[in-house]
Amino acid sequence: MNARDFLKQEHDNVKQLLEQSLRYEYGFEGSQEFFEECGTRLSFISQWLGSPDELVADDLANIGYQLNELSKLICRIERSSLGEYSWPFVEELKKLATGICTEDGLEGQYPPKIYVLAGGGLDAYRIYPEMRRPMASRRRLLTIVFPKTLKHFVLLHPILGHEIGHALWGCTKQQAHLVGKVLSVLKRLGGKFESEDVTAVHLFDSQAPHDAQAALAALANLRVDEANFFGQWARWEFWLDEILCDLVGLATFGPSFAAAQCGLLSTLDPAGVTTGRMHPPVGWRINLVLRAAELLNLSEPPPDPHPLRQSFLAFWDELQRFRRPEPWFNVFDDNQIVDALDGIFQLLNQYPPSGYPKTDFDALGELVQQLANGVPPIGFHMSEGGAPVCSRVDFRHIVYAGWISRHSLQPHSFDITNRLCEHAIMQQIAIDTAMSQP
Repeated sequence: MNARDFLKQEHDNVKQLLEQSLRYEYGFEGSQEFFEECGTRLSFISQWLGSPDELVADDLANIGYQLNELSKLICRIERSSLGEYSWPFVEELKKLATGICTEDGLEGQYPPKIYVLAGGGLDAYRIYPEMRRPMASRRRLLTIVFPKTLKHFVLLHPILGHEIGHALWGCTKQQAHLVGKVLSVLKRLGGKFESEDVTAVHLFDSQAPHDAQAALAALANLRVDEANFFGQWARWEFWLDEILCDLVGLATFGPSFAAAQCGLLSTLDPAGVTTGRMHPPVGWRINLVLRAAELLNLSEPPPDPHPLRQSFLAFWDELQRFRRPEPWFNVFDDNQIVDALDGIFQLLNQYPPSGYPKTDFDALGELVQQLANGVPPIGFHMSEGGAPVCSRVDFRHIVYAGWISRHSLQPHSFDITNRLCEHAIMQQIAIDTAMSQP
């Protein structure tokens, strides 16, 4: 077969794959919208292949690329069945991401379709965004990955706030704001991310901690040094993207993001000095997020003698142990952090409930007390007259209560705390739904 005939056959193969995928249910919405979106893209490719006009090499290459990406997308989403992940958390996560990732189209606005699958280990948290909408598509399809071993560990899932950052960056209508209000601040003159050369100079500073210098010296075998680090080894612009996404994660999930990031990243790189091609040193990122949390007053404790005060202070004291004290790990000044966060909140606040809501210590204390009693922490109590009284609770505060409860006098195991919080998110969805009814 020639290239055109081969692509026609592959088109039929992808169509068959799509039809087979209908045997699954992907969240409460089912599979109809997913099927229709993929069908729209396939119809466009079919018309292109069936055109009487001659297709040049670039046309054939483009068709092959789109068929390949569509088949990978279908295969990923095929693994996104309800039993594979913590669906209560995902349903709430979708509410945060949908508004800010909605694209403008010729016929109106099109929110993204978000699918989640489980696979891999501790480093599996990630997103597969379509960085731009393919031709003839109506909406972007996003697939988010949870580690299969951690699918019920909702206290760690706030790390997906970082992945919301990647989805946000891939949204065409938001990029101008992020470039002008966030990345320009991170690249401010005089800072350590002013340019690739300036970052490399700081990275290879002779005053850097010994373990950091040793990690960089190991790259000498690959003929990587300060002069060619960002050309031969790493991608400077990707490092900036990761930092931006960390700040988005903190702005969307608050303290729980800081806790999840410290726990997961320090487990994968305890010293925090390894440099990746796409990621800056873990220690840089942890120090940044912890300082940003302080500047947002997230670590400001409730007044004494509030019953939550000691557990609250113990939680933040534990997070501070992940911070490296050496100046090499601090790559942004306070003004840069504050201004970058301000730019992010300017965007998130346009799409409630994307931004992290202010903590109500009394309400948080009630959630922590419920956890101490071994019941899911939800907006519920019995009145003095014995009548049930329900209230709305943001799911991020349920997760935060789980972290705080780890420092109470008689904490449950980490597994049990996660299960209680996961059930609480599910039950709170039911409460919120009931309260929305007339």
